[in-house]
Amino acid sequence: MKKLIYFLIVFSMMFFSLIELVISSCTPCCCQPAPGVPKRCYNSGYCCRIGKPDEYWDPVSCYNFTVWVEPKSAAFVVGKKTPINLYIENTGDYTDNYGITYTIDNANLALVDITGISEVKDVVPDEIRKVNPRITVLTSLLEGYVRFNVTSDSDISKIARLYIRESELPLSLPEFDFFGMIEMIILVGIIYFLIKRKH
Repeated sequence: MKKLIYFLIVFSMMFFSLIELVISSCTPCCCQPAPGVPKRCYNSGYCCRIGKPDEYWDPVSCYNFTVWVEPKSAAFVVGKKTPINLYIENTGDYTDNYGITYTIDNANLALVDITGISEVKDVVPDEIRKVNPRITVLTSLLEGYVRFNVTSDSDISKIARLYIRESELPLSLPEFDFFGMIEMIILVGIIYFLIKRKH
């Protein structure tokens, strides 16, 4: 009888230790790999939409998004601040926040204004949020990319590219430097003086 009790105690301890080991290693990663499939436990990855009918396991993250600009390519009026559309679509399973930064191929190409839109907050799953960066092209003689880097709170980063084409529009005043402006003023003064002298 003592042997039986001893055996039951040892067996119980081993059994519960095994259960504890299994639960501790898989509790955060036990879920359905696909709808209608029994739950499985994973050593890595993430369980998404836990408790929902379409619960699933993802090897990378439950968070994701896409980002794009419209238009993807454009020629701008030099010196005019022009808004473009930057879209962020939350394709993940949870509400997320996004930070926006940018880089430009050539600093002399354009200025980008993201005042008030550098942070996009509380984008729910399947929502598409539109923001409007403002582009001011400095010269019609250059072309290149503006890259908008969007980073989520879940540390996923994606890039949307806007290609600024070389403009064929007439030169506008912001493209003239200081000496060019002085030359224009002197030229206007000479023309005015000549016209006034004839009358």
